[in-house]
Amino acid sequence: MGVVIADTRGRRYFEHNAGAPLTPASITKLFWTAAALATFGDSAFLCTRILADAPLEADGVVRGNLYVVGAGDALLSLQDLEELAAQLARCGVRRVTGSVFGDGSLFDNQRSRVQYSGDADVVEPLPSITALGFNRNEVRVVVNAVRGRVTAQAVPASPAFVVNVSGVRAVSAYRKRRPQRGARLSASSVVRDGIQYISIRGRVPAEGTWSLVVPMEQPEVATAATFLQRLRAAGIQVDGGFGTKECKQPQTVLAEWLRPLPQLLAVINKESDNFVAEHLFKLLGSRAVGYGVQTERARSLLQTFLQRWGVSCRECRFRDGSGLSRQNRASAADVVELLRAMLHTPFSGVFRQSLAMAGVDGTLKRRLRDTGTIGRIWAKTGTLRNASALAGYVYTADGEPLAFALLSFGNVARAKPVEDSVVAVVSRFSFCEALSHRE
Repeated sequence: MGVVIADTRGRRYFEHNAGAPLTPASITKLFWTAAALATFGDSAFLCTRILADAPLEADGVVRGNLYVVGAGDALLSLQDLEELAAQLARCGVRRVTGSVFGDGSLFDNQRSRVQYSGDADVVEPLPSITALGFNRNEVRVVVNAVRGRVTAQAVPASPAFVVNVSGVRAVSAYRKRRPQRGARLSASSVVRDGIQYISIRGRVPAEGTWSLVVPMEQPEVATAATFLQRLRAAGIQVDGGFGTKECKQPQTVLAEWLRPLPQLLAVINKESDNFVAEHLFKLLGSRAVGYGVQTERARSLLQTFLQRWGVSCRECRFRDGSGLSRQNRASAADVVELLRAMLHTPFSGVFRQSLAMAGVDGTLKRRLRDTGTIGRIWAKTGTLRNASALAGYVYTADGEPLAFALLSFGNVARAKPVEDSVVAVVSRFSFCEALSHRE
């Protein structure tokens, strides 16, 4: 176990194995969210745009194609696509003579965390990491059985998905004197001509409704197809179809959807969202200069910021953006140095508020719920099978901010109670009271 508790000036009040490089788990997210604030600023937006390769004419016709251009917004939803379609209707678009294309060219072709982290251990399966996608790059298939007849539909409904349930068998409640316990379903997909054909197999009772989540095979195409459907629902005629294509020579910006960067950072740090964190990792790589694939450029960018902030990180290793990789390494001292450095930046408030508040929200909502600690601990959790961590800021009884990091590796079955008890003790500590006792 590595532990460091220090004040904003760097004075350490407690340390144990401070420099030992350990697996930080989701504490890794602190490094990447700090780098994002340093790169983009705390007032930045991710902008998903609708572009046309022809001007909007006075009669409301676009004699060309539309492009949905992704900005790495991992939170883009069906409702956001509907709002973009509504924006086009409000600006007078009535007809598009061409097609709708999805442009996810901001990210490179390394779409799997396992691929760019170098891990053989999946840990948590994640959908494709893409610059353009929606609904977290997943489609939910809802299977219904009524009197033994099985049907299914994709949610959200889109021309990009076709569901086949011919491989699903409905069985009666009892068969050969053995009860059937619910449904057993599996899914497989194949893509043909841009359409994802989803085959569902298994068995279900004769009556009921079930669902399963299927990863999108081509999120850019699925986004374009769904947006085309939303355009038609908004009363806009689209003569062509859908697909994926890079928009190289845009003529007109027709609509934009803006996602504030602090909203993404709060999802990453408060909720410890691995899918969104990997998108931020790739986004940083897409904006970084240098050589190699985007993930390599992101790592170089982070090292540049760490040197600028005076964070030594001599034995740090960052293989992904989420902390799922067991090859990541950082010490408790490295984490505390980062936390201290963030307090002296213009975006310190946004960074702190992206963390979970103990007893209030995020991954700490049910931890440290004592009335004496609520509102005084802002921290990031980390959990893997053999790693546990807690790091952030704690305010003492005097209101003095301290930075802390507790990283555990190995048998971590009892790590969480230890983390909570240590931070709770620090939150109750009073420098004034300690001085009066000494006098």
